[in-house]
Amino acid sequence: MEKCIGKILGVYKNQLELDEGQEAILRYSLHLIMSMFLGYFLALVLAKALGIFSYVLIIMLTISILRSCSGGAHCESMWNCAIFSMIVANALGFLTKMVVPTKEIILSAIVFVFLFGLWSISKYAPADTPQKPITSIEKIKKLKVKSLVILLVWCFFNVGYYLLFNKVHGIMLASSLGILCQCFSITKIGYKLWQQSDILLNKILRK
Repeated sequence: MEKCIGKILGVYKNQLELDEGQEAILRYSLHLIMSMFLGYFLALVLAKALGIFSYVLIIMLTISILRSCSGGAHCESMWNCAIFSMIVANALGFLTKMVVPTKEIILSAIVFVFLFGLWSISKYAPADTPQKPITSIEKIKKLKVKSLVILLVWCFFNVGYYLLFNKVHGIMLASSLGILCQCFSITKIGYKLWQQSDILLNKILRK
């Protein structure tokens, strides 16, 4: 992975004049992209084996879309991110499969997640990292607004589906859990959980 990232950076260096700051941002961005693809691959392979592929796919897509604007906690290494994503996405997917999707449960979940999302995004988004800090006030406002728009669109589609067809679906719960997970990841407790999980995975992988 590191060799691949190094080769990609080499191509950019040959074509563009990058300073140290730009190179660091590009390297970090490449790490995120590759860890995302690796996370998707591992999570979906396991989800296929567990029979929860569609739920896990929706959960991961929901998380990825909101994370693109809201930011959030990350593990330090690419493999840790991929493994942690695999575990979390499949745990949420398995939970979705186990829950009977009644109107009361689904609508309550949507309302709770929407309110929690409004609070966490308004307070913490965009949540940056030391490797890629966001210093522009204008950019912070834009990313916060985009995050809120994504949350509103998600809520609109779910509520609209229920009002239009007068029924609910397990996919609605899966997307709710995806939004909830992502909104939690931008909070202070979320950052601490990711950090502790990173430490635990490092110990396990060393052994």
